[in-house]
Amino acid sequence: MSARPIEFPAAGLSDGVVTLRLIADSDLPAIVAAVSDPEIPRYTRVPEPYGEQEARRWQRLATSGIASGTDLPTLIVGAEGGELLGAVALHGLDPENGRCSAGYWVAAAARGRGVARRGLGLLCRYGFGELAVKRVELWIEPANLASLRVAEAAGFTREGLLRSYMQIGGSQAPQQRRTSASPSGLRDRSQAPQQRRTSASPSGLRDRSRRDMLMYSLLPQDLG
Repeated sequence: MSARPIEFPAAGLSDGVVTLRLIADSDLPAIVAAVSDPEIPRYTRVPEPYGEQEARRWQRLATSGIASGTDLPTLIVGAEGGELLGAVALHGLDPENGRCSAGYWVAAAARGRGVARRGLGLLCRYGFGELAVKRVELWIEPANLASLRVAEAAGFTREGLLRSYMQIGGSQAPQQRRTSASPSGLRDRSQAPQQRRTSASPSGLRDRSRRDMLMYSLLPQDLG
């Protein structure tokens, strides 16, 4: 079974508190402002620094992923006011095996309100119901306590530790970075300095760190 273009609802997905919708040009300034918070690149693959060029590139990648049926990035906005609260996505959609991974971030002003849990739940339900997904995975650094709480509140089950599993963090200019981070959310990291590398990756990012990740999974029956 090959991936097909995703026909995401034009009205988005909503639980009455938050709404998930696709990225529009008018969202780019708010995305840049939210992602410029240093807490977000600490635990995600979001580049640092982050400007309009990076936001437009993300929008293009989102459009391409939806068209190819492999990725579904969405924004989390307020159901009433439409203000940007964060983002949640399904990545690596594999219809043949029924698997994908998820990721999310939350704007600073919206944290502590259950935004990530609500958005993650909405998108996973959609994946199970409409995209032939049978298993959603999250990879979270053990120190990322807020993201661990989100995963468990959303019904995910912890399966084990993946050692040196993923590279997180990076910058478009040489600088010192710190150790420890995660791709799924926000939040808390060690202050130990890391020696700067002198070579750049093909993407232009430097000083990337390999991180241990906790594996979490969600199955359709886990949603209740």
